Amino acid sequence: MKRAKKAPAPPPKAPRTARPIVAVVLTLGAAGALLFGLSRLGDEARRNIGARDRYAARFADIRCEPPPNTSRETFLTEVRYSAQVEPTFQVLDPDLKKKLATAFTAHPWVASVDAVTVEPPDVVTVVLTFRKPMLAVLQPTGKRAVDAKGVLLPTSAPTDGLPELLNAPALPTDAVAGQFWPGDLVVRAASVAAEYKPQTIESTPQGWQLVQRSGQKLMVAK
Repeated sequence: MKRAKKAPAPPPKAPRTARPIVAVVLTLGAAGALLFGLSRLGDEARRNIGARDRYAARFADIRCEPPPNTSRETFLTEVRYSAQVEPTFQVLDPDLKKKLATAFTAHPWVASVDAVTVEPPDVVTVVLTFRKPMLAVLQPTGKRAVDAKGVLLPTSAPTDGLPELLNAPALPTDAVAGQFWPGDLVVRAASVAAEYKPQTIESTPQGWQLVQRSGQKLMVAK
């Protein structure tokens, strides 16, 4: 007699923990897709709503501290001119903070934009760090201030009490505030002035000759 063949053994069952893990992964994926979709809808809504006049704000109404010897109104006008921006903007613009940071950074007084905040309904505040005058460079037409890195500051920058560079080269007529003083002499003198804070500084073949406010002279190697 032929023996009946045994039925093949059933495949091993998947661990019970596999199904819950798959369910969790699917749930997280669905939640992520939902959040992404809502975020995109929110951006689109802000773009559509932002075009309405009720969400427009005037650049001249931005709250910020002005640089020395400049009113806030004048400063904001100069920022608009430097960056070539419109007189109004949309407070719901998702790129507003980036746009304002770019606009203010274009001004020669601005070293950095530290924060941009928007409060309902249309109050915009910009927190800035300004360049600090560190050296007064004597010129035939008067003194011009530079910061510790040798960046030329606007003509409104105060020079009283600053160390004075005595034998500086003439400033080219096409020099632009907010850029480094042309050539390296003023740039190097600015760093020396920032470190030693003398009354005067002069470039000589032997090095930098400093005269302290006490009258003491000091020679510093270049």
